[in-house]
Amino acid sequence: MEAQSNVSLARYTTLKVGGVAGSFCQPASVDELAQVASDLKQRQEPFFILGGGSNLLVSNEGFEGTVVRTAKLIEMRQLESDVIEADAGARLPHLAKYAASLGLSGLEFLVGVPGTVGGAVIMNAGAHNSCVANILLDATVFDTATNDIHKMSNSELKFVYRHCALDPARHVVLSARFKLIGDDRATIEQKTKHNEEYRWKTQPLGWPNAGSTFKNPEPTRSAGLLLDQSGAKELKEGQAAVSSIHANFVINTGGATSQDVTSLLKRMQEGVLKKFEIQLHPEWKTLGNFSESEQEIWRE
Repeated sequence: MEAQSNVSLARYTTLKVGGVAGSFCQPASVDELAQVASDLKQRQEPFFILGGGSNLLVSNEGFEGTVVRTAKLIEMRQLESDVIEADAGARLPHLAKYAASLGLSGLEFLVGVPGTVGGAVIMNAGAHNSCVANILLDATVFDTATNDIHKMSNSELKFVYRHCALDPARHVVLSARFKLIGDDRATIEQKTKHNEEYRWKTQPLGWPNAGSTFKNPEPTRSAGLLLDQSGAKELKEGQAAVSSIHANFVINTGGATSQDVTSLLKRMQEGVLKKFEIQLHPEWKTLGNFSESEQEIWRE
């Protein structure tokens, strides 16, 4: 596997923002992914596993380490009548449609989520009142601290809202198995289509964006509604703007920088804090160098 140097990361993120990676590679198998992670860890070189590039803000200053992209790890397979397995780089919409084609229900909620299986496990991705924790059987994980590959059950992963027990700096998801429910294929496809159409109507999918920006502060309180009521849809910083369709989405109107985005996120936070006395916390992850004031946005 050949590694490239000084690769622009903006093209590999859904927000289309970010500088270059010192080194960039794309393993051709899950075994190769584990080997690359092991080698980098042993050499004590910083690395980042990149899936679909959603829920991520990359600094314009770039990342000096190695970015390992899982785009080639897309195999999906049916193991039992109600169990399917997918490699880390499998796209969630493709996985949802694959399950539907087999007459298996449970993954319909992921059809509009632009991430991959690996990221979905780590972040407990969710939509339409469901989440990965509801249907995951187990995940095969490479632990860079012990140099060991093992399966972790749903209970061992300790899922909570947009989080699980895995540490992205230590653990690499190689694949995951999902326990689903057999149902009428037409019914599943109808649900899948409905969820897909709902996303197009309610989210700015025509613009570069990184997905929902802030976590819901409580199960019954929507970050999007709080942002809307605080006037966030009027906010803009440079070429980064809050979507007029959904207040919890930041869009890149063309050439936005990470500084534009962090300045905008800070203003969004401040607006909700001032009006509702509620501190919102970003759902996105970050990669690269950010200033002290920018990092404050992510402090819990």
